[in-house]
Amino acid sequence: MNITNLEMTQASIEIFGGFICLMLVVIIMMNGHERTSWKLLRWMFFLTAAIFFSEACAYIFRGNTDGFSMFMTRSSNFGVFFLNIVLSGLFIHYVYSLLQEKDVIPSKIYRNIVGICVLSDSIILVTNMFTKWMYYFDEANYYHRNTGWYIYTVLNLICILTSSAMSIRYRKAVRKTMLAALLFYAFAPVIAIIVQTFIYGISITNIGIFTALFFMLLAYLKEWGRTKERKERKSIEIVVLFIIMTISMSASLISCIVSIEHISAKNSESNSMLIAHVVNDGIENKFIKPIIVAETMSNDYSLKEYMKKSGAGSPEAVEQEVASYLESIRNGFSYSMVYAVCDASKAYYTYDGISKYIDTKEDEHDIWYKQFLEKGKHYELNVNTDEANHWELSVFVNTEVTDENGNFLGVCGVGVEMTELQNLLRQYEETYNVKIDMIDKEGLIQVDSEAKRIEQEYLDNSYLEHVGSGEFYYEEGAESSRMTKYMADLDWYLVVEDYDPDKMNLTELITSSIIIFVIGLMMMGIVFSVLSIRERKASRELMERRKISLTDDMTGLFNHRAYEEDCRKILETNSVPRITLIMMDVNGLKKVNDTYGHMAGDELIIGAAKCIQTVMGEYGNVYRTGGDEFVALLECTGNQLNDMLQTFEHMTAGWKGTYPCELAISKGVVVGEKHGNLTFDEMKELADKRMYEDKDAYYRRKGRGKSDYRN
Repeated sequence: MNITNLEMTQASIEIFGGFICLMLVVIIMMNGHERTSWKLLRWMFFLTAAIFFSEACAYIFRGNTDGFSMFMTRSSNFGVFFLNIVLSGLFIHYVYSLLQEKDVIPSKIYRNIVGICVLSDSIILVTNMFTKWMYYFDEANYYHRNTGWYIYTVLNLICILTSSAMSIRYRKAVRKTMLAALLFYAFAPVIAIIVQTFIYGISITNIGIFTALFFMLLAYLKEWGRTKERKERKSIEIVVLFIIMTISMSASLISCIVSIEHISAKNSESNSMLIAHVVNDGIENKFIKPIIVAETMSNDYSLKEYMKKSGAGSPEAVEQEVASYLESIRNGFSYSMVYAVCDASKAYYTYDGISKYIDTKEDEHDIWYKQFLEKGKHYELNVNTDEANHWELSVFVNTEVTDENGNFLGVCGVGVEMTELQNLLRQYEETYNVKIDMIDKEGLIQVDSEAKRIEQEYLDNSYLEHVGSGEFYYEEGAESSRMTKYMADLDWYLVVEDYDPDKMNLTELITSSIIIFVIGLMMMGIVFSVLSIRERKASRELMERRKISLTDDMTGLFNHRAYEEDCRKILETNSVPRITLIMMDVNGLKKVNDTYGHMAGDELIIGAAKCIQTVMGEYGNVYRTGGDEFVALLECTGNQLNDMLQTFEHMTAGWKGTYPCELAISKGVVVGEKHGNLTFDEMKELADKRMYEDKDAYYRRKGRGKSDYRN
């Protein structure tokens, strides 16, 4: 269960208030009064207890998305609002009966006004079950106000103020202490409701109601003590009252402290896993670019031709051409090393020409080449020293190069300096107080913020058989927690050890709770303010972390992970019929890259993202799911869709960048409402098919074939 410390503190206060109300109900019943006003007062305390318990349930279960938690949160919130309506109606009857017992018959207009307000609030509450006009819950099961909440609140205030107005009009019929208590019952909740209108995070309205009710009870005790037969028992019963209050509060606080300790352990795992995901996404983004560059090089027609010529017996003949080609890659992406190895001639080309000839038998630095060939992989990451770059330790992305028939020509790739990766790891380690390692299947450290540990130390690999490439594998230790994930694209394991799992100390909590108990209700207001500030800060940090993990660095759109999460939510909420799915792909990106370079290609991708976000963003979410692949999940009408697509075509046609490149985007559109017989996966397949049909039509119009592009 996911619950913050602020929510648990609020729930503790609500539970304590509920127990106190029930205790007061029992005390009133023990006094044996049969007058209607005392019975109504007893019911008011009972309803207030029910409100407190319902509010506590809402705080405990909110933020959790399992079925039971969602049911409890919604029913608890409905109960709070409904019981507040009943309580407001009961107050007018209490004041009315109090005056009748003094032989005063108040005007019915007061009860009529309250009756209209109670009926109106009830209609608003029931209507909200179908329209969400008053309040609603987001996908994370958190409550949010809506327009109708303010109308509901105003009507509730009118109920209370009307009862107070009746008390003022007939003030001569009641004692001053009772009149003050009745007016305070209106004053305290009104102030609380006004403050609550501007404050989220903690609930103070119920506290105001309880405080006012307690003053009414004190007035009742004072009046009851005036009778001769009760004077002797008055002091005893008040002492018993506060003894019971003390015992109840102590039991409630201890119970809640134990609950906080248990829930904090659960939150520790959630916080640690969130940090691990942020680290994972940052490292993946760091490697995505060099892998893509190496893959692009391996498929480059020019490089393949150079290797064929080199393998034909004249490696020096193409030396300058290869060097120039590698220099352009190096300058374009700022890599410390860009290289190519011809398998036939064994020439090792860099941007300076032929650096050496590979000799796997005599030169130990060339063992990597032999190992790469033996593994038979298309690409792999290899940690090694860079001979051409002052022997700097680097991570090389080695990628095989084959001809059109699949025959092996050689290897190409790029090198990323280890110091660059270490700086990234140090940044995360200092920010989140974690230790990060990247290890191979044997547990040998491949990347670490400390250079002396790289390929020198091993981590425990006995548990790696349980680790997959999906979610992190979580283990909790005595002083830290460890999250491990297999990064399939790198064939390495990412290990994140969290040394600050944010566990709470039970002894400190008990001491703090005792201090709060001694200081009293006045200090609670300060504590709530401090907790609220801390919670808002923590919430902002968590939201920022999540935003980073779901955002594509290049374009600012949602990334593939966000797309997968939203697809799962659509399936879980059965909202496929409302969805319009649009799959998009940039046309001619390879030709732009080949003609103007990858910077031009990046500009084209960013331009496409801006056009997509500008036109479609207001109707839903848009994602960059691959290199030049985009997806939009929208909710719009048919007319809106048509206008949007026309606007989109106009905007892409008019787009201009630094390079003389045309921005053309193929689209596949599927409206869920028109394809009710399709599953969501079938909708994706249909959208993908339509997108490629649109792409084929585009290239036919341009008079080019599929060989002119690669997507």
